[in-house]
Amino acid sequence: MQIVAEKVWPDLSGRFRDLTYEQSLTYAQAAARRIGAELQLLRVECDGELVAAAAVRIKRVPGLRRGIAWIASGPLTMPVAGVVPNDDRYRDILRALRDHLVTRDGHVLRLRFPGIAFHEAERMDAIAAKAGFDPAPRVAPYRSFAMDLSLDEESLMTALKGKWRTDLRYAQKSGLGLDSGLTPDLEERFLALFEEVQKTKEFRPDITPEFHFALQGDDLRHDILIATKDGTDIAGIVTGSCARTAVYLYGATSDIGRRLRAGYFLTWQGIALARARGLAWYDLGGVDFEENPSVARFKERMNGRPILAAGPYEARPAGVFPYLVDKLETLREKIKARR
Repeated sequence: MQIVAEKVWPDLSGRFRDLTYEQSLTYAQAAARRIGAELQLLRVECDGELVAAAAVRIKRVPGLRRGIAWIASGPLTMPVAGVVPNDDRYRDILRALRDHLVTRDGHVLRLRFPGIAFHEAERMDAIAAKAGFDPAPRVAPYRSFAMDLSLDEESLMTALKGKWRTDLRYAQKSGLGLDSGLTPDLEERFLALFEEVQKTKEFRPDITPEFHFALQGDDLRHDILIATKDGTDIAGIVTGSCARTAVYLYGATSDIGRRLRAGYFLTWQGIALARARGLAWYDLGGVDFEENPSVARFKERMNGRPILAAGPYEARPAGVFPYLVDKLETLREKIKARR
């Protein structure tokens, strides 16, 4: 196990094909700063061979040297060139992370593997258990669908469920315009749409579009796509691209946009943009069939490859510290609920 400098992380993480934006240096640095956490970048070797890497956000309990170590969409384990780890190697990787962050440093370690790795969840559950990990009930699972960008447009279109394809063709015949890029003007236009939807649906995400718009780095790219009708903005989406994968991050559609199926139009345009750049996957950005069934069905009907990220898992140090963490998190949740 080796802690590496930030300057080498883009090259190191880029050696893995399961790299997504949450493990990019640009995002990981900003995400750590946002919560007052320390970013620790780890290189894992077995017999002198690179086998894994992880960007870890460590949020310490005030006054203590210990806290929660969180690995989002990691560790990275699937090499661009080389052999995918077998069960024993995965167990060794998890044990190495546990030894370093839990046994040595005393943190509560939580992690969720990259969804785009398409691990078999039950297999990874068994491996994690053998490595000393339990399910992490305080961390949300990640379920999604990913579009295979190695397919041509006709194949992707044919794979769509009939109603989805019909709505897309309706949108394509509705005379919609498209503006795309990442400029202050496009940011302002998207936020106007997004804020209107927030008022209507009464929600606010923990991580806002503004957070993403402020990120600047060579290993993470954002795009804003806005659909227009007769010069009026009617819908917008934001995507993020890192390494081989693009992901849908945010969307907002006006009443007119919904009638014209602008969401279908923009989703298809986002996929086309990612294909044109030679990316491998377009992650539809997560689904929750209980909390947001209509959006989940919208994404499911595209017939992409299902994602159920392995984890989340947790390893806890001995002693009373994990119970202190539980109490503090419960208190934080109560305070947040009252706001």
